[in-house]
Amino acid sequence: MKFPWKKKTGPVSNNGAVASHRQYAYRVYGFSETGPTRSSNEDSIIYFFPGNAKQTLFAMVADGMGGHNAGEVASHIACQVADEFVIQEYQHSDPAFMLESLLHAMHYAIRNTADNNDAYKGMGTTATMVFIQDEHFVFGHVGDSRLYHLHNNTLRQLTTDQTLVNQMVAEGKIEPCEAATHDMKHVLLQALGTVDKIEPEISAARAVQSGEYYFLCSDGIYDVLDHNELQSLFAMRQPVLIMECIKALCYRRNASDNVSALLIEIADNAGVTNNTVTREQNTML
Repeated sequence: MKFPWKKKTGPVSNNGAVASHRQYAYRVYGFSETGPTRSSNEDSIIYFFPGNAKQTLFAMVADGMGGHNAGEVASHIACQVADEFVIQEYQHSDPAFMLESLLHAMHYAIRNTADNNDAYKGMGTTATMVFIQDEHFVFGHVGDSRLYHLHNNTLRQLTTDQTLVNQMVAEGKIEPCEAATHDMKHVLLQALGTVDKIEPEISAARAVQSGEYYFLCSDGIYDVLDHNELQSLFAMRQPVLIMECIKALCYRRNASDNVSALLIEIADNAGVTNNTVTREQNTML
């Protein structure tokens, strides 16, 4: 498939995939599981170093929804499109423009598949993604999966939950403390494939720094682990242990949804063995 838009500009296992550039190494840790209560996994995750370019990383969490197995199909389509699109465009497009174009490409691919198969009518997926190139970071987002940023032991949510309840909070109709337990907290205002037109959230570029973490996750995780708990876990500064603890707590607390996460560590490159791995993981495992 060829994508028409182009804007010119002047590993994974629990041990982590590593890519390095200058003084930084980009280490990625991830999992995507059905969870303790669901019968199937509609989440997908993807993470890779395009063309094995050591200075470049793409990662995304997608939480599918809609009909029997259709959510799994939607999130898988999102990953397939992302894989091809980023490989084709990352050397030729402004990163923010590329991510916005990618989200639209995924949206139309999902809608086209649903239009041609009645079994997939109404399917959709969230998509929260990051792209790091030449030590600069941007993110793109549609839906209610989340991206967090940990710096100097302070955790901050970077993405905005595109939900009805979050809009009600913004409009002063309910208090923030009511949002987490509201009956309509998972009603999305937009998701890929479910609306006529999407309005992605795209960040400006910013420089990465050693010691930072970027954490992408589906709502199955933040429904059972609140902001303060996540911050306390990240304070351990042991990525493998952090991810194992997050997974274990989701199972112990009987998470009601699939649980998927990617943790990106920005580390000093000194002493790191270059063992670059390109890999996609999704619900088809």
